[in-house]
Order: sequence, then structure tokens, then C-alpha cells
Amino acid sequence: MHVLPGGDEIQATVQAVAGELVPRCPALAEDATRLITDRVGEARQPGIEDIVLATCRANTLIVLDYLARGVPLEMFTPSAEVVERTRTLVQRGLPLTAVIRGYRIGAHRLTEQWSDAVYAYGPNDRRSVEVAKAGTSYILSWLDLMTERISEEYRNEDERLARERSLSHLEDVRRVLSGPDTDVDNATNRLGYRLSGRHTAIVLRALTNDADAGASLEAAVRELGRATRTPGLTVRVDIRTMWCWLPGPAGDNPRVPPPSVPVLVAIGNPANGLDGFRHSHREALDALRVSEMTAPSTAMVTYYRDVDIAAMCSIVPERCQEFVSSELGTLTSNDRTTRRIRETLMAFYASNSNFRATAANLGIHHNTVRYRLEQAELAIGRPVGERRLALELALHLAHVIGIVDGEIPRASIR
Repeated sequence: MHVLPGGDEIQATVQAVAGELVPRCPALAEDATRLITDRVGEARQPGIEDIVLATCRANTLIVLDYLARGVPLEMFTPSAEVVERTRTLVQRGLPLTAVIRGYRIGAHRLTEQWSDAVYAYGPNDRRSVEVAKAGTSYILSWLDLMTERISEEYRNEDERLARERSLSHLEDVRRVLSGPDTDVDNATNRLGYRLSGRHTAIVLRALTNDADAGASLEAAVRELGRATRTPGLTVRVDIRTMWCWLPGPAGDNPRVPPPSVPVLVAIGNPANGLDGFRHSHREALDALRVSEMTAPSTAMVTYYRDVDIAAMCSIVPERCQEFVSSELGTLTSNDRTTRRIRETLMAFYASNSNFRATAANLGIHHNTVRYRLEQAELAIGRPVGERRLALELALHLAHVIGIVDGEIPRASIR
């Protein structure tokens, strides 16, 4: 047994045993590969076994070479070959659990091979136990580091592929939305979603524009899936936006609770076929525009059917604001008194201009209704029965979109 001069005797013996094993790396790797492919079913796919063998060779050589040279694990980094093999496994569809299981099987097999080598090349006394323990501890510590770093490489490659698939999927969806000559059957096959059925379009928009936006969108989509129990089509548009379509029978919109994350959810009306796929999506986009004009700070769900008038009237937000300001005059103020006057006027119109019915609905005296309507007329500069349609529309827009400091919000208009 050759013991390297100087340093700790156990460490020197470990290095010497590892040096004896380095030339046997190809055979050791082949032995580990047979064990991995026998125990990991996914590794038996065509072409995967060759990748497993190449990875085992690279890893076995690295570990034993590090042991032979006494390299601290802190200096360990996966080789470019191992990283590339990991990416290839992701591209071949091998799940991360299978990759990690393979690494554990290979590492434990290497500890067995190490114990055999200590018996064959190590000292024939109590030091052999310490040498076996030292090498085994090194190999298992390497396994912890390796699985952590390989998992990171795996996730990075998986995310890159997901982005590529998402971009491709998004382009397919855009073609369906804008293409005049869409082949429904072909598009259905490409998207994995039946375009000839009934659709409810949903648009999600994260309220933040930072690194958390993507995670919030993913969480909102998961919650949406749990709430509707209907798998559909989902595409990522940008860091803050997702488009979704849910299939379903005729009927009302699916009821969706506000997400627990800061995301806006806008829902179009259900519609049929390719035209319905497009039409419901346009409605969801319009509903999103209206919800964003309200300058929201928390998650909310907006149904197009609830804001359809506001959506049509606010296509040009500046014109919408001019109309509301022109019709309501100083009734656009946002103080408590003015808000109550607006609410009373809306209730008055809803009660067919009946003072007593309005008072009953609001739970106030009918003379209070008269007083507030008089204040409304002073604010708008005319009787409340004059240009009623325009006035009622302006009140509706102010109610749906909101008024901040006497104006419909501009800051969130996109």
C-alpha cells in the first residue's frame, strides 16, 4: 500500500485508494449504469442509456479524481459535460425525480465500490474503517451538492423550454385570433384545445411589474383551475399577462372568486365556435381595460357583462372623461356628500323617478331625497329630468370606473 508522504495519514490513504480506482473509472461507470437502468424505468428509453453512461463516466472520474488529489468539496462545480447531459435529459422529457433517483443509485453504488477498494488496496488494520468512512462521507456529500446544482440546471433548462413552447403556443393563438382563414381542425390539434366548442375567455394581469409577477400569475391560474374544475387553454403573453379559455356547456359565466394574489381577472361572455373564441377574448380584454381604469390596488374579478356599457364608452378614455365631466359638472367631486348625492340620483332613476320609492330603497325620508336632488341640479346646472339618458350614462360610468379627485383615473389606463 502506497501512503502519500506528509499530511494526515488517513487523508493520504484515502487519496492513495482513490488513485488506484481512477484507471478503473470506465468499468465502474458501466456497472453503475446497469444498476440505474435496471431500477429507473425512464432511463431505459431509446437513447437515454447512452446519456446515463456518459454522465456516470464523467461523474465517477470527477469524484475519484477529486478524492485522489484531496480537493475540498467547496471547490466542486459540475463539469460542462455533465451540465450539457442534464439539459439533454430535460429535452428528452426525463422527469427530475428520475434524474435525482439515478444520481442516488449511482452514488450509493460508488460507495460500495469504494468499500471494496479500501478492502483491496487499503491498510489491513483499524485504519481501514476510517478510510472507508472518509471516502463514503465525501461521496455522499458530493451527492448532496450535485443533486442541488443539477436540480437547478434542470429547472433552468425546463423553464427555457417552457418559454420556447409558450412563445410557439402564443404565436399559434395569435394566428387563430387574427387569421381570416384559420383551419379549425388543424389549429385545434396544434393548440390541444377544441375550437369548435363553447368558450369563456379570461385575461389575467398581475398588478405588480417585478419578479413576483410571474409567480402571482401562475398561482392565480392554479386557483382558477381549482375554482372552475375545467382544464382549458392558457398562454403566457408577457411577464404580467396570461390569456385563458375555458370550454363548457351553454350557460352563465363560471363564477370565479378573487385570487389570493395581486392579479386582476377579466372574464368575457361565453360564446360558440371560432368566432366565439375570438369574441369572448375581445370582451375579456375590454373588461380588463375597465378594471384597470379603476386604479385597483388589490385582486379583483371583472365580468364583461357587468361593465359592457362602460367598456364601449371608454374605448377612448380621454373622451370618456370629458363626457362624464361635462354631464356631471361639480357632481364629480369625491367627497362624502357628493357621493351620496350621486347615489341618490342613481336610485331615483332606478325607481322610475318616484321620490317615495327612492326614499324606501335608500332607507331615508323622501324630503331628504328631494333635498339631494335639488343639490344635484345645482351641481349639473339643469333639472335632473333633462337629458336624462346622458346624465344616467355619466353616472353609470362614474360608478363603474370610479372618480379620483374629480376625474376618471388616468394613471392606470394602458
